Amino acid sequence: MHSDMAEWVAAIAEASSVFVALFLPYYNQHVENKRKLRNVKMLIHRMGKRSMNGDEDAMEHLQTILTTAYLKNMNSKTEDVINDGQQILDIMNMSEGKPNAEQKKQIRELLKEIDEI
Repeated sequence: MHSDMAEWVAAIAEASSVFVALFLPYYNQHVENKRKLRNVKMLIHRMGKRSMNGDEDAMEHLQTILTTAYLKNMNSKTEDVINDGQQILDIMNMSEGKPNAEQKKQIRELLKEIDEI
């Protein structure tokens, strides 16, 4: 009876280790993708606000961030963030770095949308 219990415990431990070995990489990738998405959102948010406030270098940084994020696109959420960031950059380019009140409102709405992704 005692050896039957030991065999069951060993079998459960072995099955658990297989489960962890199979799914741990997927979980780690998920956590890494969330971290990368958070960083992209934060950078787009920061550069979007800076460029809206007249920082010309921020527009270049925003373009670089968008290009890099596009090349390393992890998932559809990242794609949505990149699209919103590109719209911000387009508004800034159309206004030649000096957005009017309506354009600033559009940028703020896009930044809010990025926050909600």
